Amino acid sequence: MKTPSIGTLSFGFVGATVVLLLAIGAPNSRVAPPPAAPTAPPPPSISARGFSLVSTTVDLPTDEGQYPAGPHADVINANCTSCHSASMALNQPPLSSDQWTAEVTKMREVYKAPVAQADVPAIVAYLTAMSAKQPGAAKGKAQDPDPKAAPDVSGGSG
Repeated sequence: MKTPSIGTLSFGFVGATVVLLLAIGAPNSRVAPPPAAPTAPPPPSISARGFSLVSTTVDLPTDEGQYPAGPHADVINANCTSCHSASMALNQPPLSSDQWTAEVTKMREVYKAPVAQADVPAIVAYLTAMSAKQPGAAKGKAQDPDPKAAPDVSGGSG
């Protein structure tokens, strides 16, 4: 076999280079990749001793409803809707006067609701009247004898 001449090798090299450059294309002919989508920064978190707490945002539905008209509705609207919606209280099971007194006392003393002691009887009267309108209205003493006790949120029973 005969060794190719330097001219043949040069011609082959130039030919391969031209084919390669045609395959790659002109410098500005390529489409640029789309920019990376902006990512939200991770939520703030704190970790210690194997536990992590991550901050999150929750969009709650708005409920700007007022308590229905009736005796003492102005007192309950002025006091109770500053902390929770009217529908939250009105969707509770029917309670007796003693049970509502215990609930209102718990709101004032445990949760520090800004309710004047003088307004408690009017609030209890209103809530008791609303409960009496519900089917299966409760009668009897409060189920929680110590309204200052915080509710059990441990998830356990008993």
